[in-house]
Amino acid sequence: MNWSMRMLALGTFLITPLAHARECSAPPVRNSEQAVCYATVYADKNGLSHGSSFRKKVTKGRSAWTVRFVDTRRDARGGGWEIDVDAASANVTRFTSYKPRER
Repeated sequence: MNWSMRMLALGTFLITPLAHARECSAPPVRNSEQAVCYATVYADKNGLSHGSSFRKKVTKGRSAWTVRFVDTRRDARGGGWEIDVDAASANVTRFTSYKPRER
């Protein structure tokens, strides 16, 4: 294997994991974009749905950001989950899950 092939192989090896990992900027959490980033990482780690059919709502409290993911699919209207992300440490301090509304 020549030098350029080795470099390409090494580059592919190093770049691929970064493409799949989502990294959030370091705490403290200063804006809603950061809060959603930490919520998404939490969702991925815990197997929670958060795709395009989920509407995101973020609010700022005194010491934490509340991030809510509401399922907008017709069969799951009103279902979803929310977490509190501590503003100083970026740790998730509360998780709540919602069931779909009865029709």
